[in-house]
Amino acid sequence: MKVLSIETTTDTASVAFLENNFVCAEYIFKTPDIASRLIPSIDILLKNNKCKPEELELLVVSYGPGFWTGIRLGMGVAKGIASGSKASIFCIGTMDSIFFGIKELKIPAFCIVNAYRRQVYLSYFNGRFNYKKNYPIRIVDVDELYKICKKRKIIITGPGLSVIPDKIKRLKGIILVERKGAYPCAGINGLLALEKIRRGIPSAPLKPFYGR
Repeated sequence: MKVLSIETTTDTASVAFLENNFVCAEYIFKTPDIASRLIPSIDILLKNNKCKPEELELLVVSYGPGFWTGIRLGMGVAKGIASGSKASIFCIGTMDSIFFGIKELKIPAFCIVNAYRRQVYLSYFNGRFNYKKNYPIRIVDVDELYKICKKRKIIITGPGLSVIPDKIKRLKGIILVERKGAYPCAGINGLLALEKIRRGIPSAPLKPFYGR
């Protein structure tokens, strides 16, 4: 199966080409102007992997939470490519992607995404990945987050790491997973989508979850 995965929910965007359950190539680019880089990156990615858009069989895209503009752009591009091919679209959530990426650690974790006004979207991972259900998300303010984290030994990751106060980062039981592990990636999204399909689990609805 030839798969194009598009990840645009943060300012660290990425696109990946997968075939036979393997990530053949992934391009990651950090920019405030994702729109100017997305289509050219997809064109180069497919050309380098000798795949025409009409040959794609699956498109993977993230529904968020994340940047309003990025999510809208990613879904729009996926719909456009799907309209000119026989490819179906599979949606992956930000929290699910990140937890899938750290599942081998088998350690409880929080994933956070900036919700602005001193608030974050928060989701909990118990150390065992759940393929069947998308991870629940709630909004908490940073003071409540501090109280939640104060008595725990837990990993904190996600694109919202930059907005949490230093007093949370300095807590004794807190382990921060930063850099690549802190944001969703197209390659991981694609692998997760393929694994869900293999298990007979349907896509999440093609409906955006607009965070910040």
